[in-house]
Amino acid sequence: MFRIEITRILKIIFWSVMAIVIIGGGLLFLSNFIFPLFSLFSPRTSAPEITYGEFPFRIEYELNGQVYIIEDIVIAEFAGFVFSSGSMARERRWTTSLASGREDLFFKGERERNIRFSHGSAQYYMGEGVTSITGRPHIFISGELGVVMSRRLEFEEAYDVLKEYGITLISWEISEPIVNNFGD
Repeated sequence: MFRIEITRILKIIFWSVMAIVIIGGGLLFLSNFIFPLFSLFSPRTSAPEITYGEFPFRIEYELNGQVYIIEDIVIAEFAGFVFSSGSMARERRWTTSLASGREDLFFKGERERNIRFSHGSAQYYMGEGVTSITGRPHIFISGELGVVMSRRLEFEEAYDVLKEYGITLISWEISEPIVNNFGD
């Protein structure tokens, strides 16, 4: 009799867990269809007046007595809208690329320390009002002394910190963001 009750309890627990898994999985699956429906009712986000821009930059620095230059052109382009489940609204989507086709802009000889220039986001250049340093152009240092860490530096701070690595920042010429009209 006692054995029958344990078997019965285990069956109840098993089927309860299965029901939760099935219902939860179904809701996750349906969320892919339900969330986009919210975009039909969310406030309309208008397209930018200016949808394409090219922004040249040039960084000159000295390392071991030699002068090096990192220069390229950031290409920023409006790529339509995307529905954000986080804000439950339509948001503008942008793409950023470099005219050279490169992705990472390492300082010469600094790949092992991962010192590189991050050119910034399309939102920054196209006037979306980016305030975070990750969206603005900056120097990125990670993996210092084998420790997993990172630092993001704007010009003033980068000038002093890069000296610790034997790098003298000579000039930092970066295009300013445009003033764009979003019809908001």
